[in-house]
Amino acid sequence: MNFFDNVNKYANEYHNLQANPEVACEKEMPGKAFFVEDNNILAIPREDGDCRYPFGQNGFNYWVYASGYLHSNEGLFSPYLRASEGQEPKIAFFAGFKGEEHYKVIPILSVPVMDEHVQTERYTVFTKASAYYITEAEGITFAIRTFVDANKKMYYTVSATNNTDEKKTFFVSSYFNPFLKNAVMEGAENRWFRQATVLPANEGQNLDNFLVEVYEERERGAMAPNYGVFIRNLTLSEGAKLIKSEETASRNDYVGGVRSSLHTPAALYKGTFGETKKVTTFTEVSIAADMLHIELDGKASMREDIVMTYCFEDEEMEVAIHAVPAPEVIDGAEVEIINEEAQRGGAMKAKFGKRLRGEIKEEVFNAFFEHLKKQVEFCSVIKGYIQLSSFSLIGIRDVFQALEGLVFYEPEVARDKMIEALNFVQPDGRCPRQYSLPRFEGDTPNMDLRPFIDQGVWVISTIATYLRFTQDFNFLNETCGYYDFVNDKAHLAKKLDKTSSVLDHLFDMMNYLLTNRDHEYTKCVCALYGDWNDALDGLGVSKHKDREYGTGVSVMATLQVYQNCYEMIELLEILGADQYADKIDEYKQAMAEIEEGLTKYAIIANEAGEKRLVHGWGDERSYFVGSFDDPDHESRDGITSNAFWVLAGMYDKDMSIKETILNAYDRLGSKYGLKTFQPHFEKGTTGVGRIPNLPKGTAENGAAYIHASTFGVMSLFRMGETDRAWDELSKCLPFTHETVSVSPYVMPNSYGFNEEKQIDGESMQDWQTGSSNVALKTFIRFVFGVEPQYTGLWIQPSMDIPFETTAFELKVRGTHLVLKYSNHETGKRIFKVNGEIQEGIYDNVMKLEKLWLNNNFISNNKEIVVEILD
Repeated sequence: MNFFDNVNKYANEYHNLQANPEVACEKEMPGKAFFVEDNNILAIPREDGDCRYPFGQNGFNYWVYASGYLHSNEGLFSPYLRASEGQEPKIAFFAGFKGEEHYKVIPILSVPVMDEHVQTERYTVFTKASAYYITEAEGITFAIRTFVDANKKMYYTVSATNNTDEKKTFFVSSYFNPFLKNAVMEGAENRWFRQATVLPANEGQNLDNFLVEVYEERERGAMAPNYGVFIRNLTLSEGAKLIKSEETASRNDYVGGVRSSLHTPAALYKGTFGETKKVTTFTEVSIAADMLHIELDGKASMREDIVMTYCFEDEEMEVAIHAVPAPEVIDGAEVEIINEEAQRGGAMKAKFGKRLRGEIKEEVFNAFFEHLKKQVEFCSVIKGYIQLSSFSLIGIRDVFQALEGLVFYEPEVARDKMIEALNFVQPDGRCPRQYSLPRFEGDTPNMDLRPFIDQGVWVISTIATYLRFTQDFNFLNETCGYYDFVNDKAHLAKKLDKTSSVLDHLFDMMNYLLTNRDHEYTKCVCALYGDWNDALDGLGVSKHKDREYGTGVSVMATLQVYQNCYEMIELLEILGADQYADKIDEYKQAMAEIEEGLTKYAIIANEAGEKRLVHGWGDERSYFVGSFDDPDHESRDGITSNAFWVLAGMYDKDMSIKETILNAYDRLGSKYGLKTFQPHFEKGTTGVGRIPNLPKGTAENGAAYIHASTFGVMSLFRMGETDRAWDELSKCLPFTHETVSVSPYVMPNSYGFNEEKQIDGESMQDWQTGSSNVALKTFIRFVFGVEPQYTGLWIQPSMDIPFETTAFELKVRGTHLVLKYSNHETGKRIFKVNGEIQEGIYDNVMKLEKLWLNNNFISNNKEIVVEILD
């Protein structure tokens, strides 16, 4: 379908939802959003939040919002800065109708908010690669389509279709205020080194073009230009006429002066820019803007295509200036990108049949799963500066957790990103908390060097999952570099000439983790600056002024290192037990010491004999967190030590601890899922770091911080508590809620609750959050039940799946694996493999029958169909 076909399709879907409440109910999510055909999202602008979607590839992020805000960045470089709430947008589109005294102006997007005198209906559709903003007014359907291609060209199509039989005259106007700099905010000097120019149309082109030049320092004493090229083309149907076209490079021309804004654009109310500036620089803000006065007969239409290319070389700029955007080529580019997006996630598919119970609507759930895959991919390949602040970099723990999910459907992409990140490790095995990519050869990249102890644990576990799933042991031979962390406080790191293999990097990281233990007393892992729960960053502080870090312990990190020891032993036995005998013995010894330390010190009891798994303790065990008597004298539970006791394998040693864990989950429970801590920390609580400064019931401080909640869900599945696992999982999913303040079709990072502060279900953010990868891995490993091992796969679907059927498809090393689950509620499980009944094996930990597929069987079958009948 071409552009206008899509606009008509989305308009029909919108009006069908409005006319059929029952149909809308099954497709509806909170936040005025609906899933429509092809898993697209139809969102209606709202005042209590916003929906958004990131387009782009390989770390380029082009953010589109249902409200109409648009911004983009690739690492530190931003073609368009993000506008804060209520600020005028950096990209805007308008229409105007002749009035008695002035033009009646409407934004075609829902920002900026204006005093409108025309009745309008607005809605937005997100496909996997493009956004359509549709506004219906005065019998005309206006539409804006935008998307970005693999070359980072940004496309904008502005259209109007006369739905009546009457002649219509109006104008449409486009406004672009690009940034084109490596910076996180605008400064007073920006306009000094920036120029916008209106360029004459190319041969065969019917509209003028724009060139925006921004100069910045790339290295000491060397200024160089960043170019933004805008190429425009107008297409008119029969019965459509361009009355006149105006262009300006001046923001003052457009809005009326330095005191005005896009909320009151003086030129649009007049219907003309007057005498326009064709070149603007130094003294005022330069932009690229136009105004097209159009006449449409009944049923006629117009479309203006604008292609924005940014580049850094004169030759590339000259090529871009002379590229004329043909409509059919642009439409074809959109289709190609949508197909590529579908193909990229096509290695893993899931479908839920009719629901048997609960709040999870199957039609919504099926579409949500597709966007969850996109979210995990987004979190995996980021190039930093998602929040566009100085230290919104590439988090080691964040990226590797996401990559562990991406491994299952884009293993090649995961492989490349892991190698990238491994180049930023210090020779002693310490990982940075966050890193950034050098802007040019010899550049010193920005890094967050605070020694959070847990960074390496995620690297080791993710690489273990990658190797189990792909059997790509050549990965261990890849060469990676190192950085020397010169000054933690100054965030200064220096690239070293030293290189080694991935396997050697793993040995380095294990050495760092095992060295940083309380060797004299508990044998557990020291917290240093903190662990995964980085808001609670006080446990590692030393009691002694001559030392920065003491022997305070993170139980979660200790459990993860315990798991790392097992993962490394298992890997080295595959690679060669004799060759790596010393390492295997070292890790076995460390496992034994950690197990003894955790059993002795992490489990505490009160006078009544009640047990608790503590979150951790301070230097020299001077106080506990997550105990019967915390520093604030509160009896408190924390989720992560309980969840990872199960996930790291300590639970398997003595399952009598189950009651202790479930009792903790009872106390941590809430209407929005398992809380990270209960109760919260009041301001002034000592020994816990910055967490008390978060309001009660928000983020990690006594709220359902969903990343942690999903750790708990995963542990419930692993303990065989499937009914409760599904109940808690349902609470975590945004589309089961009445209200959501962010995008309801991907995972948020938290749900707040504080009645005093009128917080009820709001979230801090969406998209960039680890809850997405834990949710996805929960579906893969514990719902559909694919658990890769070095010698094969376990197939272990959850018991009591609350759907009549599920289907899951996965590409496993060239083999097409299909899992078909049917819930007949018989209480007995039967496996069929390619039509033949196979015996299952009972798992005493998970309380279910599971099936083993060895590597030989997998490699000898191009397709394996496993039917699971419950």
